[in-house]
Amino acid sequence: MSEHRFAPRVPFAARVLVIRGDDAWLGEVVDLSEGGCGLFRPEGCVLDVADVVQLVFFEEPGPAVLVGARVARRQGGTLGFEYHEPQQVPPVRR
Repeated sequence: MSEHRFAPRVPFAARVLVIRGDDAWLGEVVDLSEGGCGLFRPEGCVLDVADVVQLVFFEEPGPAVLVGARVARRQGGTLGFEYHEPQQVPPVRR
């Protein structure tokens, strides 16, 4: 699957809020690239491949970074997301 990625992923630790409609889950990033990210699947998370979400990246209190994405992979205890638009690594406010 890695040969189909937009860009290579690099290990990265951060917290991300995953929002779909009225549901939200706090997750932890495994890796990032310009085209997407991988997360440890949060407990109780019911997302499926192709679900459209908003990812909220934050490091500390204050402004957060919102990134539109879709679920590209659901495997074991992880989720893979593909961003709607390329992002910096890590994503930053534009």
